[in-house]
Amino acid sequence: MSIRAVLDTNVLVSGLISEHSPPRQLVDAWLAGSYRLVTSLYQVEELNHVLAYPRLANRLRLMDAEVDLILTALLSEAEVVAGNLQLPGVTRDPKDDPLLAAAVEGRADYLVSGDRDLLDLGSYQGIQMVTPREFVEILNLGAATQISEVLETSEVVL
Repeated sequence: MSIRAVLDTNVLVSGLISEHSPPRQLVDAWLAGSYRLVTSLYQVEELNHVLAYPRLANRLRLMDAEVDLILTALLSEAEVVAGNLQLPGVTRDPKDDPLLAAAVEGRADYLVSGDRDLLDLGSYQGIQMVTPREFVEILNLGAATQISEVLETSEVVL
């Protein structure tokens, strides 16, 4: 049985921005099949919204077609759950509830985040809250497919 994990949206975005970082290693490891990524429709929409921020879009220099490719990969390669489970009062920040709901619904082993509110939970219903660096160590990552390779080999005409 493979490891199942939810990556916080900030981890996914960091994985696209920072080439030599634990978040990038985690995105690459997911694409290489090192673990099963669990997400929700809510998170996909959030990622789409975040990638459209002008400052971030300029920094990433992603064209709309590339953003679509990333979101399509997320929807087709990750396990997508509804993320509608209500968990009032579990997290300090109610904005974290949809992420934790996705982890519970998707039977994730880990929720990977840099968010102190989530990390301070430690664990919830058997789901361990860990930082990107901790999850890299848990996976004992070696060489993995690069997100840049996926973008380069896509059929998107730029």
